[in-house]
Amino acid sequence: MIKTIDTLRRALMRRGILPGFSGVVLYDGPSRIDGAPIVAIACRIADASVNSKTGAMVQTFIMRRDIAPHKALKTGDDSSVCGDCKLRPIYKGATRCYVRVYQAPLSVWNAFHRGRYAVPGVDFDAALLPELFAGLSFRIGSYGDPAAIPAAVWKTATRRVKNRTGYTHQWRKKIGAGLKGLCMASADSESDVADATARGWRTFRVRKHDAPTLATESVCPASKEAGQRTQCDTCGLCQGAKISARNIVIADHGLMDSRRRAVA
Repeated sequence: MIKTIDTLRRALMRRGILPGFSGVVLYDGPSRIDGAPIVAIACRIADASVNSKTGAMVQTFIMRRDIAPHKALKTGDDSSVCGDCKLRPIYKGATRCYVRVYQAPLSVWNAFHRGRYAVPGVDFDAALLPELFAGLSFRIGSYGDPAAIPAAVWKTATRRVKNRTGYTHQWRKKIGAGLKGLCMASADSESDVADATARGWRTFRVRKHDAPTLATESVCPASKEAGQRTQCDTCGLCQGAKISARNIVIADHGLMDSRRRAVA
C-alpha cells in the first residue's frame, strides 16, 4: 500500500512506479438514490482536462458499477446516478444532457474494470485523499449527480482544493441537503430558481436561447454567450452557498438544442 503523497502522485503520473494508475476511486457502494451498486472515480489529477470551458480540473464520474454508462442510459438504469434529472434522454424532452456517455464516461468505466484506478485503503492510505487534491480545481460530478454518493466523500476530497464546481438536481430531497455548501441547485425553470433560493440554495439554470435572464442571475462568465471571459477552474462562482454571489444562468448548449437551432 502506498503510504506517502509523493509516491501516490508518481504512481498517478506513471513515472517509474509499477503499476501506475489513471486516477482514484472515491466511492464504491450503494447509490443514495436507489441503492444500486455505483462507483465514483476521480481522474485527470496529474494532467490537465482538455475541456475548453472548464479548464484544468479534476474530473469525477459517478456511474453504475455493473452496467456500462451507454447501456444504462438506454435502459433507464442511469437513474441510479442521475436521479430524476429532466435532461435524461428517457424523458424525451426538448433539451438533453450534453454529456456523451459513450466517450469519457465509458472510457472511465472500462478502465475501472481493468483495475486502472487506485482504491483507498487497498492501494494507498485513504488519509492521503485531501492532500492529493490540495491546490487543484475539482469538478464534483462531471457525469452523474453528486447526491448519489455520501456528501462526506466530497467534503473530504475537496477539503483543500483551490476551487470546485458542482450541480445537483436532488436539492429538494434529503439526500441533497449536505451538498448545499458544495454544489449549485440545478434549476430547470424560473419557478425552480425561486423555490431553491427560498430553501437557501444558490442556483444554476439552463435557459432557452430566447428566454430572459432573471434579475437575480448572472450569465456564466465561462460561457460562449459571455465571451468565455474565464474558465471554470479559475472562476469560482459555482461553489454553492459557500460563497455569497448571484445565481448563475447559461444558454442551453445540449445536443438537442443545438440541432434544433441548426435546423431553424
